[in-house]
Amino acid sequence: MENSKVNNKKVSAKVQQFENRLKNRFQINGSTLLGNTLEPSNIFSKDNSISSEFTVISVQFERATLRESSSFKAYLEEAIAEDDRNIIVDLSECEFIDSSFFGVLVSGVKRMKAINKKFYIVYNVQNRLPIFSATGLDKVFTVFDSMEKAINS
Repeated sequence: MENSKVNNKKVSAKVQQFENRLKNRFQINGSTLLGNTLEPSNIFSKDNSISSEFTVISVQFERATLRESSSFKAYLEEAIAEDDRNIIVDLSECEFIDSSFFGVLVSGVKRMKAINKKFYIVYNVQNRLPIFSATGLDKVFTVFDSMEKAINS
């Protein structure tokens, strides 16, 4: 009897964990995946006050996927067009980045190189940095593990 109570608690905990992962995966700042469209102002932020040389664009969600990539592309293109500054994309809050989002980042690097500007990425979680080297993207991006290091480079 005691063993079944322990097993039920473990199963309940696993179910709760799974439900939380799904909730986080399909909900971003009140907008659901199948519901409202995402407003870029809710999931991206731009800050010009950190440095006179850089515009910092923060990606404020855990999963950077196809769903967010088109909004981010428009947001990034607008930032490049409006500001005559180098760009730092802060991905510190992201736990997962898919190929479509990487594609947007690659297009950002190319646009910035074409106008002789810097494009840096901050991705500070050490166990996630291998994704850049494993995919060969460490040769495309300049990645820093902190905002300070990116700004001072």
